[in-house]
Amino acid sequence: MKLVIYEVGISSHPGSIRRWAPDDPRVVAEMIYLDIGPKQGKRQGTDRFAIHLATPSGLDTLEAEDGILMDRRVVVMKRYDFDDLWRWLERTVSSCEAGTWPECLDKLRTHFHWEYDGYKES
Repeated sequence: MKLVIYEVGISSHPGSIRRWAPDDPRVVAEMIYLDIGPKQGKRQGTDRFAIHLATPSGLDTLEAEDGILMDRRVVVMKRYDFDDLWRWLERTVSSCEAGTWPECLDKLRTHFHWEYDGYKES
């Protein structure tokens, strides 16, 4: 199953990450949101995923909880560069392609937070 990134956003800026630039590309600590789904010609059936994006100097700006800054699913870049980030996202999402959506989802969840992680039906 071919996967497509339909949208990428950033927590601190409305709209697409393509129009965002940090004040200092060496100091970044943000949450990136992605809508990913099977390639179907239309944007149907996407799920929302997220990942922390940081630079070493950006990590220094975060508040620690019990001495921990982040505990999983983080990409650390030397300095923010949209093209480098986009190449990594495309390569990573492509590596998660599989025969079925549940198989793709299992792979995607090793790299990204999934919108339904921890969700329990009542």
